[in-house]
Amino acid sequence: MLLGEALDLRRGEMTALVGAGAKTTTMFRLARELRDEGRKILLTTTTQILKPNKPLVDRLFLAETIDALAETCAPIPAPVIIGAGSAMSEDGQLLGLPAPWLDQLNDGRSLDAILVQADGAAEPVIPATCQLTVWLMPIGILDKPLDSASLHGVERAEKLFGLSVGQRITQELIIQWVEHPAGCWKGVPPACRKVAVINQADSPELVSAGRALGKKLLACGVARVVITSYTSAGPVEDVLLQ
Repeated sequence: MLLGEALDLRRGEMTALVGAGAKTTTMFRLARELRDEGRKILLTTTTQILKPNKPLVDRLFLAETIDALAETCAPIPAPVIIGAGSAMSEDGQLLGLPAPWLDQLNDGRSLDAILVQADGAAEPVIPATCQLTVWLMPIGILDKPLDSASLHGVERAEKLFGLSVGQRITQELIIQWVEHPAGCWKGVPPACRKVAVINQADSPELVSAGRALGKKLLACGVARVVITSYTSAGPVEDVLLQ
C-alpha cells in the first residue's frame, strides 16, 4: 500500500504535517508518490525547512506575492513537484509562505496536492482551509526521557501537564498530549481530518507497540492511524481505522 493511500490523501486537497520525527521525509515521500501518479504538487512550509533541491523538487520558486506564485505555477504541466517559499535565510533554510496565501491557492483548485510542513519552533501554523492534518510521532520515544527530540512542543507539554525534561514518556502521556486542546492538534481547523502516523516502527516489536498505542489514539477521535517504517521499500506496516 502506498503512503498516500494509507493516509487517505485525496486529490486536490491541502495536507499539513506536524509532530516529531520524519515530517520532511514523509512530505518528500508523499510528493514523489503523487508525481509518479502524474500529479502536480506544491511542496512548502508555513515555518521553515532546509532548502529542497533536485530530485526532491523539480522546480523551486521564491515568491514575493501569491498572485505571482499562482501565475508562475499555472503553465507548468504535470507531473511535477514545485517547491515554494518566501525567501532564503542565511543558514540555507527555505522560509515559508503565509498561511492565507496557501488558503488562496487551495481555494483556486489549480493543484492536485499542496503539502505543507506546518510545525515551527514554537507552535504549528496550519492554514484555515487545510483538509488533512497528519501528526507524526516515533514509536521509539515510549519509555524514553522527555526532551525536544522526542516530543515536538515539549515546552508546551511541560507547562500543560507539569512535566519536567527527563521524565519517562508513557502511553498515558501521549494520550494526554493528543486529547488536550493545546496539545498536538492545536490550530487544526475544526473540519480537518486528523490522521496519526506512528513512525520508525522498524521491528515486529515496535509494530506491535504501535498497534497498541494506535488503538488508544482511535478512541481519541483520530480518523485513522498509520504505522510506518522507512527501512523497507514499502513504508506502511499497518493501518488502523475507527
